[in-house]
Amino acid sequence: MARERRKGILGRVKRSLGRALADYRMTEDGDTLIVALSGGKDSSALLHILETRKAWIPITYELKPVHVTLGEHEDQLRVERLYEQTEALGLKLEVLESDIALRLDNCELPENPCFHCSRWKRKLLFDYAARENIGKIAFGHHRDDILETALLNLFYGSSFSTMRPHQKLFSGRLTIIRPLAYLDEKDVISYCSHYSLPLDSPPCRFQKASGKRAAMKELLHNLEKDNSNVRKSLFHALRNVRQEYLL
Repeated sequence: MARERRKGILGRVKRSLGRALADYRMTEDGDTLIVALSGGKDSSALLHILETRKAWIPITYELKPVHVTLGEHEDQLRVERLYEQTEALGLKLEVLESDIALRLDNCELPENPCFHCSRWKRKLLFDYAARENIGKIAFGHHRDDILETALLNLFYGSSFSTMRPHQKLFSGRLTIIRPLAYLDEKDVISYCSHYSLPLDSPPCRFQKASGKRAAMKELLHNLEKDNSNVRKSLFHALRNVRQEYLL
């Protein structure tokens, strides 16, 4: 029974990712994709699924796993773990060095440091993509991330918006894709558990729990007690905006 249930989970994960890729036309034959690796479970699962599914899909693409360091001693553990993961898949890890830790230490930042760290990392990834003439970057954001961002923007940003599964930037010169868009965090955890991928991220001294994002996560959890399909409903609402009934 446990084996059948596990097989069902793995099948659902791979089908959901494949459906997201197809629905949003994220990949094309011959693509080269940068896969942004943070060292956490989401991006690790994304890289593993994208690489292993190549064995049975009708198109080909090349993956370039890339990790941006913070520029501190603690980077070593993250990088060593990522080297092991990428080498096990027959891939070569590209490491981009940064001084983000120094900048975080020396700046008075009103927002959560994770916000600035993420923004600076994206800038380095965008610059790397431009230098290497690569047009697509894959991030490991899943459906829970998308829903929580939508609620944050609605309650605190005065807008009804979120991260898009397929988003073109810089007049189409760069495309961001989020292939895990149809997967919940619990699905990612199940996948990582089966393939012995790390579920925990190496500790980051700058990481602080976002009270607002944690509140959105808790809100979804509480709503789900009354309506088990609340996540599906909210995700569908993001694609079913009826502008004639908006102000």
